[in-house]
Amino acid sequence: MKVLMTLFLVLNASVILGQTHYRSLQISGMQNSSLEVSGKTNVTGFSCTYEPEYFQAEQTLKFYKKEQVILLKDAELKLDIDGFDCGGKAINKDFRKMLKADDYPHIILNFKQVELTEAGQQATITINIAGQQNTYTIPVTWCKEEQQHLKGILNLNITDFELELPKKLFGLITIKDAIAIRFDIAGTYAP
Repeated sequence: MKVLMTLFLVLNASVILGQTHYRSLQISGMQNSSLEVSGKTNVTGFSCTYEPEYFQAEQTLKFYKKEQVILLKDAELKLDIDGFDCGGKAINKDFRKMLKADDYPHIILNFKQVELTEAGQQATITINIAGQQNTYTIPVTWCKEEQQHLKGILNLNITDFELELPKKLFGLITIKDAIAIRFDIAGTYAP
């Protein structure tokens, strides 16, 4: 019986000691961030810029550093599709239609972790577009200027999200599947 009790205590202690304790981090000044979605058609390119005033003023996230990995919780960027400006009413309307904005008014970027490697830093990001979710691991840079910045380019394929690509002029102008999301998430961080 003593052996079983000792084993039980050792197992419980290892579970308790092995728990991850996240620390909170307050981020403010996110209106200095930038985000752009760009792609190409068979004729030209296009670019949709996220208007800075649509970024959250502040956000609290949780993090835990384990060796060379920073695990993140609540590090979600909820982008209102109405915040994108593609340069004109017609292309804005096509962009909203392609993303099914009436049913899914937000694009959600959820930063899961940042890993520090010999080659640099890479982030694991889950992105939800039009009710479809995919996970990507991409190179990022973390730099400190007046504010801290997390920068990266997320390359993805629109068809991964089961989106119908808009066509113009009876199909003569079509959008290519590959798009890039360039982001520079700026903020002042306080524990």
